[in-house]
Amino acid sequence: MKKIFAILIVLYSFNVVASEIDWNTTQITSQSYFSFLEETFEADAYLNPIVKPANYTRSELATSSLSSFKNAVINFFSNEKIPSHFLHIYTPDKFSKKPDNSIHNYNLPFNSYLYFKLFTGAEYFSNSTQNTNYTYVYYGTKLFANINNTLYIDSYWWTGHFDGDEEFFRTSPIMDSWSQHPNEDEQISVDNASGKIVYKKKYVYLSIGRGKHIIGNNIGGSIILNDACNDYGYFSGKLDFKKFSISMMHGTLVPDSTNVDHLGEPIYKDYNDKYLVVKKLDWKPNTHLHFYAGEEVVYGGRSIDPSYLLPQTFLRATEHNLQDRDNVLVFGGVNFIPFSQNTFYANFILDELSRSKIFTDWWGNKYAIQVGNSYLFNSKNNSRITFEFTAVRPWLYTHKILHNKYSHDGIGLGFPDGSNLIQFSSELNYKLLSCLTGNIHSSYTKQGSLGNDFSINYETRPDDTADWLEGDKTEKIEVRTIFKWQPLTHHRLLFGHSAYKIDENDIEHQLSISYQASY
Repeated sequence: MKKIFAILIVLYSFNVVASEIDWNTTQITSQSYFSFLEETFEADAYLNPIVKPANYTRSELATSSLSSFKNAVINFFSNEKIPSHFLHIYTPDKFSKKPDNSIHNYNLPFNSYLYFKLFTGAEYFSNSTQNTNYTYVYYGTKLFANINNTLYIDSYWWTGHFDGDEEFFRTSPIMDSWSQHPNEDEQISVDNASGKIVYKKKYVYLSIGRGKHIIGNNIGGSIILNDACNDYGYFSGKLDFKKFSISMMHGTLVPDSTNVDHLGEPIYKDYNDKYLVVKKLDWKPNTHLHFYAGEEVVYGGRSIDPSYLLPQTFLRATEHNLQDRDNVLVFGGVNFIPFSQNTFYANFILDELSRSKIFTDWWGNKYAIQVGNSYLFNSKNNSRITFEFTAVRPWLYTHKILHNKYSHDGIGLGFPDGSNLIQFSSELNYKLLSCLTGNIHSSYTKQGSLGNDFSINYETRPDDTADWLEGDKTEKIEVRTIFKWQPLTHHRLLFGHSAYKIDENDIEHQLSISYQASY
């Protein structure tokens, strides 16, 4: 029965696998979020179990017996850092003697383990300036399995419902997925499921899953590929030769188009085929330098194109031979670590370029740059401070064909704040106490109104020139403060406050209080 139960959990639902077994690695990202549901699934904590038995398989289910249930209740309200989950199974590296435990009749593989966790939570958000608020109550599961360091399975699922001001909670970042509102008097339900299955053998990584990805170190959002969107299905592969690696990802996106009737009212979503392909080369000549470069293409209106599945060809050349109808972007970056605590990074993305017009104000000079420096002043507590500058040209991420826009399910895949802007941002992460961490994120953004959004068709541009920050200019200043407190091992609290000001408008204040329990 234990074997059957474990198999059912594995098949039940398959978030992001730890960077060690992923096709793409990003070390520095923003930790400024208002909801526990926005954080990355910490699967790397499960890559090496805390307790590894020497000569037997250890299997524990919180409800398998009265004794297990009593221990589970005690552990749930304990502040001791003990490896307790709803279900966990460990197998040894090898047997030094013949096992005497009947569970080995199931022929479980060596050096393997499985964790299964249950969690629930509640969140409260308020905008004091507009006098609006909402709550979100949810529950879900997390799973991670490692089978002999070869096969990895990881899943993250949650569901819940909103109450309160509908217009306000529609702005929540977790509303980037499916929602259901059957009747006006009923609550709006939202759920999400993501996961991955990874096969790793020596130099080869192969995976299939549902999730989202980010390319390039950043704190304000990636200019290359950002994860501030809904999850999408994908398969990926990677050849890793230590200093050099080549990776590829093919994802299935949801288009943004909508069919309307003669009155302009939506009839149904036009789910045209839409795909994202990413090819990436990484070179790490030493521990201090990391160079990467690659291409992306968004295409659709047809089935999967085998032309884009060849890892050794250039996407730009392939796209030209396919009648130049798709949306190709080229990117690159470098990370420089002069010493272990300090990281300089630079990211670059290019949409279109003409060598003869590179130093002119031609509208087609669509590119973005992002540079930053992150200093880890306390490695034990992962306390760091980061400064970043981002500049995005007008019309970047836009396209003339609707289903080729650089977006997924109505949300842009590029820089979250759009284009035609400059932004200065900083972020401080600091561990105040053993159970209390603080985060302060600040940003200043100046943006022009010309070609500043991925949804704009660039054929509608007023002329063939575009200056930096062209159009009506908007200035935005924002400061976010986050405190995360874990009074007990299985219980967490989050207190967040955001204050932002746009031009001469009044300061907007938002408050967040979140609670989550897991076992």
